[in-house]
Amino acid sequence: MNAIFGLVITASIVFLTFSSPQLILSTMISGGEKALELTLKLTVIYAVWLGVFELLEMSGLSKKFANLLKPLNRFLFGKLPEKANDFISLNISANVLGMSGATTPMGIKAIRELEKYPNTDYAIKMFFVINATSVQIIPSSVLALRSSFSASSPTDIIIPTILATLLSSIVGILLVKIFVKKGK
Repeated sequence: MNAIFGLVITASIVFLTFSSPQLILSTMISGGEKALELTLKLTVIYAVWLGVFELLEMSGLSKKFANLLKPLNRFLFGKLPEKANDFISLNISANVLGMSGATTPMGIKAIRELEKYPNTDYAIKMFFVINATSVQIIPSSVLALRSSFSASSPTDIIIPTILATLLSSIVGILLVKIFVKKGK
C-alpha cells in the first residue's frame, strides 16, 4: 500500500513540475497544513473521550455498565471471563457513541484477555465483526469533523448512520452465528 501512495505522490509531483511548477510548493504546504489541522482536531476529540472512559473505569461505573451488558454479551459471545466482559462492554459503548478510534485500546485489552483462555476463538471472531460493523447511535467523530469544517447541518447523518450500522451489525452477527462454530 505504501508503494501505491509513494507512486501516486511521485506521479503528482512530476505532473505538477511540468504543468504548473509554481503550484508544487504551495500545494504541498497547504496539504500539510490541512493534515496537521485534522490530526490536531482528532487528537483532541479522542483525548476527551479516552479521559471520559478512564474516569468511568476509575469510578466503577464501567463495571456497572458491564454488568448491564452481561446478558447481551453472553448471547453474542458466549461465556466470557469477567475482565474481558468489562473491556468488551466499554468497547461496545464507545462504538455506540461513535468513538471508533478511542475504542482501540479497550479492544486490544479485550482480545489479550480472551487469548488467555481456551475456546475463545468464537468470541474473538464475533468481537471483530461487532467492531467492524459497530452500531453507532451518536457518530460523534463524524459530527465533530462536520462541525469543524462548517457543514450547514452536521447532524443530517445521524439517522442514516444508525440505520446503516444497525443493518450491518445484524447481518454480521447472523453470519458469525451461522458460519462460525462455538467452542465447548
